Amino acid sequence: MPDLLKCRIEDCHVLQHVVASPGVSEGDMGLLGDSTVYAWLEAYATGAIGTKIIEAERVKLPKASAAVFAQGDEVFFDTSTLNLDESQAGRYRCGKALESAAALTTEVLVDFWGNKAQIVT
Repeated sequence: MPDLLKCRIEDCHVLQHVVASPGVSEGDMGLLGDSTVYAWLEAYATGAIGTKIIEAERVKLPKASAAVFAQGDEVFFDTSTLNLDESQAGRYRCGKALESAAALTTEVLVDFWGNKAQIVT
C-alpha cells in the first residue's frame, strides 16, 4: 500500500487516467474539471495509466508549510500551490483534518472528499 493511503483502497473512490508529461509523484494534487480535487496514489511515468484518489477516509496529503491544522479543521485545496491550506477564500473545501499538523510540516492526515469539493467565495 502506498505511504499516503491509510485505509483500504477498496474503500476509496478512484479514477484511472493517463499520466501527462513530466509524470507525477505520489500525493501530487490537482483539480479535475470544475470541482473534483484529486491526489495521485503513487508515482507514475508519462504515459502510464495512474490512479487518482478522489475520496478516502484516511489519506496523508501535502499541505502548505505555513498552514496549521487542529484535528477536525476543514481543509481547503489551493489551485495555485497544489497543496492543502487553512485559508478558505477562493479555495476548494475538500475534507477534514484527522490529526493536528503544525507549521513547517508538509503533510496532514485527512478525511478526503475531493469528489464533493466546493469552492469557497
